Amino acid sequence: MRKGSDDGLRSGVAKVTALPLEVAGPVPDVIARAKAGDRGAFAELYDRHIDSVYRYLLYRVREPSDAEDLASEVFTRAFANIHRYRWQGKSFLAWLYTIARNAVTDRRRRERPMVDLDNAYGVGAVKHLTTEQQEVIVLRFVENMSSRQVAQVLGKNEGAIRALQFRALGRLRKLLTSEVA
Repeated sequence: MRKGSDDGLRSGVAKVTALPLEVAGPVPDVIARAKAGDRGAFAELYDRHIDSVYRYLLYRVREPSDAEDLASEVFTRAFANIHRYRWQGKSFLAWLYTIARNAVTDRRRRERPMVDLDNAYGVGAVKHLTTEQQEVIVLRFVENMSSRQVAQVLGKNEGAIRALQFRALGRLRKLLTSEVA
């Protein structure tokens, strides 16, 4: 993470303002230079996308230090594999989100989930959604993306995204009303 951005990121989590994917889309010149080994170009990509990746990870893991570790891992993986990035209708940020999603999955596989019984009910209804439903909820409501943008990021059509969102919200409603009753 950038020096001094720690506090700014933490305090800015509630004030989510996502860039449209068109704005966050490919920067062919910078990407080409990064693929050619230009570390400065990769640093530009890092500066441009670190906040979005960190916010996404923070929502997924909930612990700032874990999100910071994972963000570092995401950009390390991206740097090591930049030569594999190809424009296929998805933005560079979408590629980073894919790496982030895989990093979270890898971490969860390595760690055994442990829940303190005293806090078992505080785990949250979102944890009861499928991984795809969680991703749609995060990208739509935390990152403020449109259905079209989420479809681009996840490589699905808009109808599938709307269906996932509809089912996720229905499941959340059911879980939350049963907890309250």
